[in-house]
Amino acid sequence: RPFPPPSPSSPATTCAAMTSFDELDAEMQRLKELAGGGSSLEPVMRGFHDANFQSAVQQFAAERAAAFQTTCADGSHPLEWTQYHKEYREMFEAQLGNVLQSLSMTEDTFHELCGYLQEIEENLGDDSENLYGYIKAITSSEDYDTFLQLMFREVQKQQEGQRATGAGYS
Repeated sequence: RPFPPPSPSSPATTCAAMTSFDELDAEMQRLKELAGGGSSLEPVMRGFHDANFQSAVQQFAAERAAAFQTTCADGSHPLEWTQYHKEYREMFEAQLGNVLQSLSMTEDTFHELCGYLQEIEENLGDDSENLYGYIKAITSSEDYDTFLQLMFREVQKQQEGQRATGAGYS
């Protein structure tokens, strides 16, 4: 157990707090077992590397790439790009929900687990779970610039494909 239970004489102590730590510790151990002894966050990350999800992300980018071929002269971005980014974020949020459901975990429990792992890292200096690395990876869809990089790579890929096949030339 990473944290000793609070002493029963402590005024702030409640049974719920001890149970909460016990439940979070048990959840962390359950997820570690699913990860084959790796980080308890690994099963969540696997859901984002799932072939079906990656295919959906690729399809999303391919279907919308045409909108990213033209930029505004003043350097601003078309409002359509913001809408696509919102759809992209929603796709990742839905995937997180699907992954958590497949792990029999609620979003609240996942948030509590992340908070618990943060406390372990901050209070004990134990970053064996690589919490911040996983959080950065899981939340990368929120970053607009990262989204734009994905879309511009897809535009480039499509343009290279057209050049290689000679499409678009007379």
